[in-house]
Amino acid sequence: MLTKDKRIRFNELEKGAILRNHVREFYFSSGNSSGTEMAEILITALPGMFKLFREHEPPFVASITRSGAVNLRLE
Repeated sequence: MLTKDKRIRFNELEKGAILRNHVREFYFSSGNSSGTEMAEILITALPGMFKLFREHEPPFVASITRSGAVNLRLE
């Protein structure tokens, strides 16, 4: 799952759904980027996202920074 909602991991109902359904979620840490900016960030972030896919079983939540860095936030 890919979202701009960086607060989702703090909402207990949504967090519970992520954990129960073994979701791999990535969110943009800066929710005010344009669509073009998010596409560019996503292209840069893809290697880090694939690394998390390989190294961590779901469920997890990870952030994607403006620089394209991917950081695990909830496991």
